Amino acid sequence: MNSLSASAFSPVAFSLGLLLVMATAFPTPGPVGGESQADATSNRPPLTSPDKMEEFIKYILGKISALRKEMCDKYNKCEDSKEALAENNLHLPKLAEKDGCFQSGFNQETCLTRITTGLLEFQIHLKYIQANYEGNKENANSVYISTKLLLQMLMRKVKSQDEVTTPDPTTDTSLQAILKAQDEWLKHTTIHLILRSLEDFLQFSLRAVRIM
Repeated sequence: MNSLSASAFSPVAFSLGLLLVMATAFPTPGPVGGESQADATSNRPPLTSPDKMEEFIKYILGKISALRKEMCDKYNKCEDSKEALAENNLHLPKLAEKDGCFQSGFNQETCLTRITTGLLEFQIHLKYIQANYEGNKENANSVYISTKLLLQMLMRKVKSQDEVTTPDPTTDTSLQAILKAQDEWLKHTTIHLILRSLEDFLQFSLRAVRIM
């Protein structure tokens, strides 16, 4: 079991992470194309101190919501499909009673460890979205990078970092090969399922953070 390290991140994302840890906020980006200053500001994550974790999770949820709306509008991926779930056996992370994140039986350390481990497991799926999403690339990149930054914030709060398990590289390689082999319909379905699952995971995480 390895704790989260710099080697787990791409150089660009890790450098950005270090910048955010040292600064109080992201620098304000200039407008992209015809984007207004207000829209540009809305693409900036909130303050990144551990005390602002709730706002940071809300920021990521907002980006996921925008991506899901775009998936619904462009590809008619709006509702859950049992058939799609059967064909996409992705084993995406979920929070359960034993994870200590629910109000009944809440355990802060157990919950933080499970949320951190779950987000690590999501990384291979978010990398797939970043590489394959055909819509708003800025939002897709934002979800990918912001989730890594959230992982850094969580790791600073976890006391027993040895309890945080990292995904098996062999499993990640096999999953990536399976995902790359998908046809267009399954690709869009898979992205929809990943976004929906991450949204659920973060919503439960947000509720847990509020009672920490």
